[in-house]
Parts: sequence; C-alpha cells; structure tokens
Amino acid sequence: IVNMETIFSLPFTVFELPNLKLKKPTWLRQPSAMVVFAFVLVSYFMVTGGIIYDVINEPPSIGSTTDERGNSKPVAFLPYRVNGQYIMEGLASSFMFTLGGLGFIVLDQVNKPLMPRLNRILLLCVGFATVLIAFFMCRVFMRIKLPGYLLDY
Repeated sequence: IVNMETIFSLPFTVFELPNLKLKKPTWLRQPSAMVVFAFVLVSYFMVTGGIIYDVINEPPSIGSTTDERGNSKPVAFLPYRVNGQYIMEGLASSFMFTLGGLGFIVLDQVNKPLMPRLNRILLLCVGFATVLIAFFMCRVFMRIKLPGYLLDY
C-alpha cells in the first residue's frame, strides 16, 4: 500500500521550490458574510433560472400563440416541453425557487435566542407564507407547462 504522502512528496524530491517572499496585497480583504451570501444567492438564481441553457440555445424571451380568432397572444411558458424554456419562464421559476429558499432562511432566523415574541411570530408568518407561495406557484407553473400533470383522477 502506497502512502499518499509518498505520492505527493515525489515531485518535490526532483524539483526545488523557489524561495519566494510574497505578501498579500493590502487592498485584498476577506469578504463579509453578507457579500458571500449575496453572491451565492445571485448565482443560485441564475443557475436555477437556466442561464446556461439560455446562453447555449438562445431562446426567445417570450413566445406567442394564436387564439381561436386568429389573434396573436404572448405566452410566457413553453407548453409540453420539459427540456425547453423561454427566458421569462426561467426567470419566473427561478424567482419562485429563490423565494422559497429565502423563506427557509427566514424560518431559520426565528430560532435566535434573543428574538422578541412579536418578531418571532412575524418572521414565522413571513417564512411560512413565502415557502407556501413558492411551492404552490411552482405547482401552477408545472401545470401550465404540462397540462394534466399531478391531476387526481
């Protein structure tokens, strides 16, 4: 059995490391927790919104359909295609996913020990409301996308 330290130290037996004295730049600072949270939240919003799909496939922002009179109507959801989307559909779904995630974060904040009772009740109501709104709106989006999906017969 080969030890991992032996494998990793093998290149250093052949090469000699240069003696560099590097200093960290004075302007470089550790980001605050809220900056990291904002970066993670924005990247979550973009990834769940399908930004990679949008860049590769270049779908239109919204589609259109013709009603029974021959008039063109705008459509935000691409029906009957699970693997395709309009840009507005991705943004709306991503907003609902992010809203649900923020609701769970608000519910997590309820557990702070010094939280006043009124604030705790308000945060509970807001957290549950956002999670429930996000959940049921995502179900509505799926019903628009796939009519007949999750119907009880």
